[in-house]
Amino acid sequence: MTIDTAALTRVAETAANELGIVGAQVAFAIGDEFAECPVGIENVATGRAVTRDTLFQIGSTTKVFTAALVMQLADAGLVDIDTPVAEYVPGFRLGDDRATASVTPRQLMSMTSGIDNGPYTDTGRGDDSVRTSVGLVADLPVIAQPGRTFGYTNASTNVSGLIVETLTGSTWDEALRERLLEPAGLRHAASLPENQLYHPVAVGHVRTDDGVEHAKPWIFGRGYGPAGSSLACSAGDLVRFGQVFLRGGLAANGTRVLSEHAVAEMQTQQVDVPAKVLADGWCLGPYTKIWDGVRIFGHSGTTPCGSSTLLWAPGLDAAVAVTVNVANRGYHFADRVFDHVFGEVLGVEKPSRPAKVPGDPVDPAPYLGEYESADTRYRVSAENGVLFVTMAVKKPSELHGDRAPVTSELYALGGHRFLPADDALGSDHLWDVAFSVGDDGKASHFLNGAFAARRVGAVA
Repeated sequence: MTIDTAALTRVAETAANELGIVGAQVAFAIGDEFAECPVGIENVATGRAVTRDTLFQIGSTTKVFTAALVMQLADAGLVDIDTPVAEYVPGFRLGDDRATASVTPRQLMSMTSGIDNGPYTDTGRGDDSVRTSVGLVADLPVIAQPGRTFGYTNASTNVSGLIVETLTGSTWDEALRERLLEPAGLRHAASLPENQLYHPVAVGHVRTDDGVEHAKPWIFGRGYGPAGSSLACSAGDLVRFGQVFLRGGLAANGTRVLSEHAVAEMQTQQVDVPAKVLADGWCLGPYTKIWDGVRIFGHSGTTPCGSSTLLWAPGLDAAVAVTVNVANRGYHFADRVFDHVFGEVLGVEKPSRPAKVPGDPVDPAPYLGEYESADTRYRVSAENGVLFVTMAVKKPSELHGDRAPVTSELYALGGHRFLPADDALGSDHLWDVAFSVGDDGKASHFLNGAFAARRVGAVA
């Protein structure tokens, strides 16, 4: 199959223009065919055009890189992913003794650790910043006991990063570069700002009533690097990373980056995801979804300065990635590109997002209540049989500031799933929400897309 690069570029340019995106990239590979489509500009202050080599902030897509580092350690016999983390990280502690003693690397990577997402606190630029970020959850209640339920959490991947640092004796940034980026031939990727300076870099932008402004900060906290605060990468190198999984752990240069066993483990679903727009299930690092009978793996991510999504489909020998520098339009852009790539090129019908229309009436009683995580509180209420959720920040964060509360009606989708009427509830990620309901018929957790909050009480 030959990729029509001109057609792919037209799709990317049209989507970027209509969505108000300053600069973006699309990369797409089928077998040995490879296309890279840069559009727009890196920085409104310079007017420099995006190139194939431009680095974009990729956010939480980084989590697959961190999981790969952990699995490299497993390949080397340094980690058993089913042995508790406390066996590998001296002084590791959570706000629950039972969870501290039992949580495993497998649970960290599959988002079943029960660890709170944690506060967004900048832990500085020092080599101890990852360890300090892990310490921030030491006194927080766990969302659930490890292995009990799905709950996406940045803090769990920071713990994975600390395992890497502890067992390699290097920083996560050094381990990433020396053990993964360089062996895999990913030359257009860097996590530290001082290394990113040697590349063309797309600056983040936000659109305001007065026009386009630079997004700040450029990097939030080195300590959150393993979870996705700092790695910048081209869409092309994201696809090359995806192809490592397509080749059973081999890089394009023939270097073995992961064992075939590690790749198989990373692509084995560990848990169902209650809210289905993002994913059907979670593996060890990547999420997984099934479109039109085709199994797809990947990850997406957002920082204040950028957004990315990487998907790969082993059955099609195909991988595709997008990057943008207007973060809150990233998932919208990805949707438009994937409609073309999967629907028109690969012949795979990509599910449409559920329509924003009221669903069948539901009994609100199982869902009513107060739910919270470290930094967010949700109040689920009902009026005249209609369910509403109000999201409020418990205290301003260094990353997001003091965001105003958001109240949204919830449209029933069935299976304890709902679609928010206001996309601001999910920070424009286009996600649905869901409830985890226990044997008593009451919801124990509220999931805003992927992020879980535990039930703490009835509606006041």
